[in-house]
Amino acid sequence: MGRARHLPPLNAVRTFEAAARNGSFLKAAEELNVTPGAVSRLVKTLENHLDVPLFLRSHRAVALSEDGQRYAESITQALDIIDRATDELRMGSNANVLSLRCHPTFAVHWLLPRWARFHAGHPGIQIDLKTTLVPESLNMDAVDFVIRIDRNSAPEERHGFVSERLVDVESLPVCAPQLLRRVPLNRPEDLRNHVLLHGALRPHDWPRWLEAAGISGVPSAQGPTFESLTLAYNAALAGAGVAIGIRAFVADDLSAGRLIKPFDFVRLSKSGFNMVYSAERFQRFRKVRAFRDWLLQERVREKEGGAGEAAD
Repeated sequence: MGRARHLPPLNAVRTFEAAARNGSFLKAAEELNVTPGAVSRLVKTLENHLDVPLFLRSHRAVALSEDGQRYAESITQALDIIDRATDELRMGSNANVLSLRCHPTFAVHWLLPRWARFHAGHPGIQIDLKTTLVPESLNMDAVDFVIRIDRNSAPEERHGFVSERLVDVESLPVCAPQLLRRVPLNRPEDLRNHVLLHGALRPHDWPRWLEAAGISGVPSAQGPTFESLTLAYNAALAGAGVAIGIRAFVADDLSAGRLIKPFDFVRLSKSGFNMVYSAERFQRFRKVRAFRDWLLQERVREKEGGAGEAAD
Protein backbone atom coordinates (compact mmCIF):
# COMPACT_ATOMS: atom_id res chain seq x y z
CA MET A 1 0.00 0.00 0.00
CA GLY A 2 1.43 3.39 -1.04
CA ARG A 3 1.73 6.24 1.37
CA ALA A 4 -1.13 8.68 1.67
CA ARG A 5 -0.61 11.96 -0.15
CA HIS A 6 -0.63 15.16 1.86
CA LEU A 7 -1.95 17.55 -0.77
CA PRO A 8 -2.64 21.24 -0.22
CA PRO A 9 -6.09 22.70 -1.07
CA LEU A 10 -6.21 22.13 -4.82
CA ASN A 11 -8.39 25.13 -5.64
CA ALA A 12 -5.88 27.30 -3.83
CA VAL A 13 -3.04 25.64 -5.78
CA ARG A 14 -4.81 26.35 -9.10
CA THR A 15 -5.37 29.97 -8.08
CA PHE A 16 -1.75 30.41 -6.97
CA GLU A 17 -0.49 29.00 -10.27
CA ALA A 18 -2.65 31.43 -12.27
CA ALA A 19 -1.45 34.36 -10.15
CA ALA A 20 2.19 33.30 -10.48
CA ARG A 21 1.93 32.75 -14.23
CA ASN A 22 0.20 36.09 -14.80
CA GLY A 23 2.29 37.99 -12.27
CA SER A 24 -0.88 39.64 -11.03
CA PHE A 25 -3.85 38.85 -8.79
CA LEU A 26 -6.05 40.98 -11.06
CA LYS A 27 -5.11 39.09 -14.25
CA ALA A 28 -5.51 35.77 -12.44
CA ALA A 29 -8.98 36.86 -11.33
CA GLU A 30 -9.93 37.68 -14.93
CA GLU A 31 -8.68 34.28 -16.11
CA LEU A 32 -10.49 32.36 -13.38
CA ASN A 33 -13.61 34.55 -13.51
CA VAL A 34 -13.46 35.43 -9.80
CA THR A 35 -12.69 38.62 -7.88
CA PRO A 36 -9.13 39.76 -7.06
CA GLY A 37 -10.11 39.48 -3.39
CA ALA A 38 -10.96 35.81 -3.88
CA VAL A 39 -7.55 35.23 -5.50
CA SER A 40 -5.80 36.96 -2.59
CA ARG A 41 -7.71 34.90 -0.02
CA LEU A 42 -6.98 31.58 -1.73
CA VAL A 43 -3.29 32.39 -2.12
CA LYS A 44 -3.19 33.30 1.58
CA THR A 45 -4.93 30.02 2.40
CA LEU A 46 -2.18 28.14 0.54
CA GLU A 47 0.56 30.14 2.27
CA ASN A 48 -0.97 29.36 5.67
CA HIS A 49 -1.21 25.67 4.77
CA LEU A 50 2.44 25.58 3.67
CA ASP A 51 3.60 28.05 6.32
CA VAL A 52 5.68 29.69 3.58
CA PRO A 53 5.27 33.17 2.02
CA LEU A 54 4.80 32.61 -1.70
CA PHE A 55 4.37 36.26 -2.66
CA LEU A 56 6.04 39.44 -1.50
CA ARG A 57 3.35 42.10 -1.22
CA SER A 58 3.76 45.85 -1.58
CA HIS A 59 1.16 48.59 -1.69
CA ARG A 60 0.60 48.36 -5.45
CA ALA A 61 2.04 45.06 -6.62
CA VAL A 62 2.90 41.48 -5.75
CA ALA A 63 6.00 39.49 -6.67
CA LEU A 64 6.92 35.86 -6.17
CA SER A 65 9.27 35.05 -3.33
CA GLU A 66 12.17 32.67 -4.04
CA ASP A 67 10.18 29.80 -2.53
CA GLY A 68 7.15 30.90 -4.51
CA GLN A 69 9.12 30.92 -7.76
CA ARG A 70 10.37 27.35 -7.24
CA TYR A 71 6.94 26.14 -6.17
CA ALA A 72 5.23 27.83 -9.13
CA GLU A 73 7.54 26.13 -11.64
CA SER A 74 6.76 22.68 -10.22
CA ILE A 75 3.03 23.36 -9.87
CA THR A 76 2.76 24.63 -13.46
CA GLN A 77 4.44 21.45 -14.74
CA ALA A 78 2.11 19.30 -12.64
CA LEU A 79 -1.03 21.11 -13.84
CA ASP A 80 0.16 20.84 -17.44
CA ILE A 81 0.47 17.08 -17.01
CA ILE A 82 -3.05 16.90 -15.52
CA ASP A 83 -4.41 19.06 -18.36
CA ARG A 84 -2.86 16.85 -21.05
CA ALA A 85 -3.99 13.64 -19.35
CA THR A 86 -7.54 15.01 -19.06
CA ASP A 87 -7.59 16.01 -22.73
CA GLU A 88 -6.31 12.61 -23.83
CA LEU A 89 -8.81 10.77 -21.65
CA ARG A 90 -11.69 12.93 -22.82
CA MET A 91 -10.66 12.40 -26.42
CA GLY A 92 -10.39 8.62 -25.99
CA SER A 93 -12.17 6.92 -28.86
CA ASN A 94 -13.41 10.33 -30.02
CA ALA A 95 -10.00 11.43 -31.23
CA ASN A 96 -11.46 12.40 -34.62
CA VAL A 97 -14.63 14.04 -33.28
CA LEU A 98 -14.48 17.82 -33.28
CA SER A 99 -16.91 19.66 -30.98
CA LEU A 100 -18.41 22.89 -32.29
CA ARG A 101 -20.94 25.26 -30.72
CA CYS A 102 -22.61 28.18 -32.50
CA HIS A 103 -25.86 30.10 -32.84
CA PRO A 104 -28.69 28.27 -34.69
CA THR A 105 -28.93 30.99 -37.36
CA PHE A 106 -25.22 30.73 -38.10
CA ALA A 107 -25.49 26.95 -38.35
CA VAL A 108 -28.48 27.05 -40.72
CA HIS A 109 -27.41 29.85 -43.03
CA TRP A 110 -23.60 29.63 -43.10
CA LEU A 111 -22.24 26.36 -41.80
CA LEU A 112 -24.65 23.73 -43.10
CA PRO A 113 -24.55 24.91 -46.74
CA ARG A 114 -20.78 24.32 -46.58
CA TRP A 115 -20.89 21.09 -44.55
CA ALA A 116 -20.39 18.74 -47.51
CA ARG A 117 -17.25 20.57 -48.60
CA PHE A 118 -15.55 19.96 -45.26
CA HIS A 119 -16.43 16.28 -45.17
CA ALA A 120 -15.32 15.82 -48.76
CA GLY A 121 -11.88 17.12 -47.85
CA HIS A 122 -11.66 15.58 -44.35
CA PRO A 123 -13.68 12.33 -44.33
CA GLY A 124 -11.98 11.11 -41.13
CA ILE A 125 -13.13 14.04 -38.98
CA GLN A 126 -16.64 14.06 -37.57
CA ILE A 127 -18.20 17.30 -36.31
CA ASP A 128 -20.24 17.25 -33.12
CA LEU A 129 -22.39 20.35 -33.72
CA LYS A 130 -24.70 21.76 -31.07
CA THR A 131 -26.42 25.12 -31.26
CA THR A 132 -27.06 27.62 -28.49
CA LEU A 133 -28.60 31.08 -28.25
CA VAL A 134 -25.75 32.21 -25.98
CA PRO A 135 -22.44 30.90 -27.41
CA GLU A 136 -20.67 33.83 -25.71
CA SER A 137 -21.31 32.26 -22.29
CA LEU A 138 -19.94 28.78 -23.02
CA ASN A 139 -17.01 27.26 -21.15
CA MET A 140 -14.31 27.12 -23.81
CA ASP A 141 -12.48 24.32 -21.97
CA ALA A 142 -15.31 21.92 -22.86
CA VAL A 143 -15.30 22.33 -26.68
CA ASP A 144 -12.89 22.62 -29.59
CA PHE A 145 -14.54 25.60 -31.32
CA VAL A 146 -17.10 28.23 -30.45
CA ILE A 147 -18.38 30.66 -33.07
CA ARG A 148 -19.72 33.77 -31.37
CA ILE A 149 -20.21 37.50 -31.80
CA ASP A 150 -17.06 39.47 -31.04
CA ARG A 151 -15.87 43.02 -31.71
CA ASN A 152 -12.22 42.36 -32.51
CA SER A 153 -11.70 41.83 -36.22
CA ALA A 154 -7.95 41.19 -36.00
CA PRO A 155 -6.74 37.83 -34.64
CA GLU A 156 -6.25 38.02 -30.88
CA GLU A 157 -5.03 35.57 -28.25
CA ARG A 158 -6.16 35.97 -24.65
CA HIS A 159 -5.78 33.55 -21.76
CA GLY A 160 -4.71 30.81 -24.16
CA PHE A 161 -7.64 31.15 -26.58
CA VAL A 162 -7.48 32.62 -30.08
CA SER A 163 -10.31 34.66 -31.58
CA GLU A 164 -10.36 35.19 -35.36
CA ARG A 165 -12.96 36.95 -37.52
CA LEU A 166 -14.87 34.53 -39.71
CA VAL A 167 -17.95 36.39 -40.96
CA ASP A 168 -18.54 40.14 -40.98
CA VAL A 169 -22.00 41.37 -40.04
CA GLU A 170 -23.01 43.30 -43.14
CA SER A 171 -26.69 44.24 -42.98
CA LEU A 172 -28.99 45.20 -45.84
CA PRO A 173 -32.73 45.11 -46.60
CA VAL A 174 -33.94 42.09 -48.59
CA CYS A 175 -37.32 41.04 -49.92
CA ALA A 176 -38.98 38.70 -52.38
CA PRO A 177 -39.21 39.93 -56.01
CA GLN A 178 -43.00 39.53 -56.03
CA LEU A 179 -43.34 42.01 -53.17
CA LEU A 180 -42.12 44.88 -55.34
CA ARG A 181 -44.67 44.05 -58.00
CA ARG A 182 -47.35 44.87 -55.42
CA VAL A 183 -45.76 47.83 -53.60
CA PRO A 184 -42.96 49.87 -55.23
CA LEU A 185 -39.66 50.28 -53.41
CA ASN A 186 -37.68 52.69 -55.55
CA ARG A 187 -35.90 54.59 -52.77
CA PRO A 188 -35.26 53.89 -49.08
CA GLU A 189 -37.93 56.36 -47.98
CA ASP A 190 -40.50 54.03 -49.62
CA LEU A 191 -39.87 51.58 -46.76
CA ARG A 192 -42.50 53.52 -44.80
CA ASN A 193 -45.07 51.87 -47.09
CA HIS A 194 -43.79 48.36 -46.36
CA VAL A 195 -43.94 45.89 -43.48
CA LEU A 196 -40.54 45.64 -41.79
CA LEU A 197 -39.60 42.18 -40.51
CA HIS A 198 -37.48 41.89 -37.36
CA GLY A 199 -35.47 39.18 -35.56
CA ALA A 200 -35.97 39.23 -31.79
CA LEU A 201 -32.29 38.70 -31.01
CA ARG A 202 -31.17 41.56 -33.28
CA PRO A 203 -33.69 44.32 -32.50
CA HIS A 204 -31.34 47.16 -33.50
CA ASP A 205 -30.55 46.08 -37.05
CA TRP A 206 -33.29 48.13 -38.73
CA PRO A 207 -32.75 51.40 -36.82
CA ARG A 208 -28.96 51.13 -37.25
CA TRP A 209 -29.24 50.52 -41.00
CA LEU A 210 -31.67 53.43 -41.45
CA GLU A 211 -29.45 55.75 -39.43
CA ALA A 212 -26.29 54.70 -41.29
CA ALA A 213 -28.07 55.17 -44.63
CA GLY A 214 -29.21 58.64 -43.57
CA ILE A 215 -32.90 57.77 -43.82
CA SER A 216 -35.46 59.49 -41.60
CA GLY A 217 -39.22 59.27 -41.43
CA VAL A 218 -39.35 55.45 -41.54
CA PRO A 219 -40.74 53.98 -38.28
CA SER A 220 -38.04 51.39 -37.64
CA ALA A 221 -40.05 49.49 -35.03
CA GLN A 222 -43.03 48.82 -37.28
CA GLY A 223 -43.82 45.27 -38.33
CA PRO A 224 -43.73 41.85 -36.67
CA THR A 225 -40.83 40.47 -34.64
CA PHE A 226 -39.85 36.84 -35.15
CA GLU A 227 -38.10 34.53 -32.71
CA SER A 228 -35.13 34.12 -35.03
CA LEU A 229 -33.60 35.62 -38.15
CA THR A 230 -34.39 32.38 -39.97
CA LEU A 231 -38.11 32.94 -39.43
CA ALA A 232 -37.80 36.56 -40.51
CA TYR A 233 -36.01 35.48 -43.70
CA ASN A 234 -38.67 32.87 -44.41
CA ALA A 235 -41.36 35.52 -43.99
CA ALA A 236 -39.48 37.70 -46.48
CA LEU A 237 -39.23 34.79 -48.92
CA ALA A 238 -43.01 34.40 -48.68
CA GLY A 239 -43.50 38.07 -49.58
CA ALA A 240 -44.69 39.13 -46.13
CA GLY A 241 -42.42 42.17 -45.93
CA VAL A 242 -38.85 43.45 -46.02
CA ALA A 243 -36.29 41.84 -43.70
CA ILE A 244 -32.99 43.27 -42.61
CA GLY A 245 -30.57 40.54 -43.64
CA ILE A 246 -26.99 39.65 -42.79
CA ARG A 247 -25.40 39.38 -46.22
CA ALA A 248 -23.49 36.17 -45.51
CA PHE A 249 -26.73 34.50 -44.37
CA VAL A 250 -28.87 35.52 -47.36
CA ALA A 251 -26.16 35.14 -50.02
CA ASP A 252 -27.58 31.90 -51.42
CA ASP A 253 -31.10 33.34 -51.68
CA LEU A 254 -29.78 36.49 -53.36
CA SER A 255 -27.69 34.46 -55.81
CA ALA A 256 -30.67 32.27 -56.70
CA GLY A 257 -33.02 35.24 -57.07
CA ARG A 258 -35.33 34.12 -54.27
CA LEU A 259 -34.53 37.38 -52.52
CA ILE A 260 -33.40 40.69 -53.94
CA LYS A 261 -31.66 43.70 -52.39
CA PRO A 262 -33.55 46.83 -53.42
CA PHE A 263 -30.70 49.17 -52.37
CA ASP A 264 -26.93 49.05 -52.72
CA PHE A 265 -26.09 50.48 -49.29
CA VAL A 266 -24.70 47.89 -46.85
CA ARG A 267 -23.96 48.67 -43.21
CA LEU A 268 -20.79 47.06 -41.83
CA SER A 269 -20.91 46.40 -38.08
CA LYS A 270 -17.83 46.52 -35.88
CA SER A 271 -18.98 43.19 -34.43
CA GLY A 272 -18.85 39.95 -36.36
CA PHE A 273 -18.88 36.18 -36.00
CA ASN A 274 -15.51 35.01 -34.69
CA MET A 275 -14.17 31.50 -34.27
CA VAL A 276 -12.61 30.92 -30.87
CA TYR A 277 -10.32 27.97 -30.11
CA SER A 278 -7.53 26.87 -27.78
CA ALA A 279 -4.03 27.84 -28.94
CA GLU A 280 -2.62 24.74 -27.25
CA ARG A 281 -5.12 22.36 -28.89
CA PHE A 282 -4.35 23.98 -32.22
CA GLN A 283 -0.73 22.92 -31.81
CA ARG A 284 -1.55 19.44 -30.51
CA PHE A 285 -4.47 18.19 -32.61
CA ARG A 286 -4.59 17.87 -36.37
CA LYS A 287 -8.39 18.04 -36.41
CA VAL A 288 -8.34 21.51 -34.83
CA ARG A 289 -5.79 22.77 -37.35
CA ALA A 290 -7.73 21.25 -40.24
CA PHE A 291 -11.05 22.79 -39.21
CA ARG A 292 -9.55 26.23 -38.54
CA ASP A 293 -7.78 26.23 -41.91
CA TRP A 294 -10.97 25.13 -43.66
CA LEU A 295 -13.01 27.89 -42.00
CA LEU A 296 -10.48 30.47 -43.21
CA GLN A 297 -10.63 29.00 -46.71
CA GLU A 298 -14.41 29.39 -46.66
CA ARG A 299 -14.02 32.99 -45.54
CA VAL A 300 -11.77 33.64 -48.57
CA ARG A 301 -14.23 31.85 -50.84
CA GLU A 302 -17.02 34.07 -49.54
CA LYS A 303 -14.96 37.23 -50.04
CA GLU A 304 -14.27 36.17 -53.62
CA GLY A 305 -17.96 35.78 -54.31
CA GLY A 306 -18.36 32.06 -53.82
CA ALA A 307 -20.67 32.26 -50.83
CA GLY A 308 -23.70 31.60 -52.95
CA GLU A 309 -22.34 28.43 -54.52
CA ALA A 310 -23.82 25.10 -53.57
CA ALA A 311 -21.61 22.77 -51.56
CA ASP A 312 -19.63 20.48 -53.81
